[in-house]
Amino acid sequence: MITLGLQRITHLLQPLLTSHPNGLPWKAIHIAGTNGKGSIAALVSTFLSHAGYRVGRFTSPHLIDRWDCITLNQRVVERERFLEVENRVKRRSQGPDGAASEFEILTATAFELFTDEGVDIAVVECGLGGRLDATNVLRREDVLVSVLAKVGLDHVDFLGSTIEQIAQEKVGIFKGVPVVVDQSNEASVLDVVREKIRELGGWGMLFHLRSEEMKDLLEIEGVKELRLAMHQYQNLVTAYTAYLAAEEELLLREIVEEGADEWEARIAKVAQNLPELVIAAKASLRGRLEWLVLPAELVPSGMTRTVPVLLDGAHNVQSAQALASYVDTHLRQGQKPVIWVLAMKNDKDIRSILSDLFNPFDRVVTCEFGPVDGMPWVKSMDSVELAEIVREVIGDRVEVAEGGSIGMALRRAVEIAGQEEPICVAGSLYLVGDVLRLVRDG
Repeated sequence: MITLGLQRITHLLQPLLTSHPNGLPWKAIHIAGTNGKGSIAALVSTFLSHAGYRVGRFTSPHLIDRWDCITLNQRVVERERFLEVENRVKRRSQGPDGAASEFEILTATAFELFTDEGVDIAVVECGLGGRLDATNVLRREDVLVSVLAKVGLDHVDFLGSTIEQIAQEKVGIFKGVPVVVDQSNEASVLDVVREKIRELGGWGMLFHLRSEEMKDLLEIEGVKELRLAMHQYQNLVTAYTAYLAAEEELLLREIVEEGADEWEARIAKVAQNLPELVIAAKASLRGRLEWLVLPAELVPSGMTRTVPVLLDGAHNVQSAQALASYVDTHLRQGQKPVIWVLAMKNDKDIRSILSDLFNPFDRVVTCEFGPVDGMPWVKSMDSVELAEIVREVIGDRVEVAEGGSIGMALRRAVEIAGQEEPICVAGSLYLVGDVLRLVRDG
């Protein structure tokens, strides 16, 4: 069960916050949004690390293991170190406002790890919403830059039924520090941003690249060759802008002590290596337009070809549209079908998502993701029920994997695809995590 609010996380982190009343020993780049915030977090942390900072990163949800959402200097925190700090946090998880949630414990664990490990900057992604999300325990003096990624309709039961209401919750992380916003957001979202900044009393807080600077970014040698999808390019623009805003804020607050020449040289170093850094960031964030080769045990006997599979956690209308655009550009060949392996939560606008993803000649195999560690309330939709909804969109070109099994769904998808058709796994990051775990553990 999800219960938003800051009382329990404040209790969990009371020792840390009390011992640092004027600001944590590290500064945060705090990111809210519906889509793209994980990719932006990966990019920003990669840029900062390349610039020489010690960087922590906290994203959600985890994919394979509970601790893989926390990185220290671009590496996932070691299991034993994570459990040591988590156990310390759990000892104070029962507070006056009730027991802390798993996500609140995870957030507190990340923040204490960042402190213990002496990071300079932590890139922190909101879990749900913003205003009442556990990560918003961060105070003004703790935050360098607030970032708003693309906002769309999702989690409407918690955040509101309109995009404007959802945006109101997201901009609740703004604290009077520089703000970076994905400029491809709908006009109504940008209106909410401007109103929030007006409330906070400072137009100068909004930090964005001018059109000529965005063009210059695209012209950096090697960037065009990355063949980024439109949403990936927009994430890059937002992340690079956030990095520049952070560097400027560090200098203005005199957190870094150096001359202008050294400061400019560090920024130039990041710009010059941008293509390599984008590739490194993408590799550090699994399940977003990720290509994976299936191991032999997931390929039907007698199949000789190497089977690449595209994994993407698209789970709402906006992310489905982005994935569909990528598939149309890079995978579809004429009227040949794409073979989909699909599992979803049943709290989504499933029909709209599927209408965006599928073409009439596609084939679909439905399955179910398993229990999610630390989130027992997260349930996969029944694979038979999901198939019935798919049937409304593409007719009878859908089947249910035996027992809802992901392994059986992958094998069946390979059989249908034969020697040529592409395979895509989508519908939930929890499904993607189960596929990655299946490949790792066999």
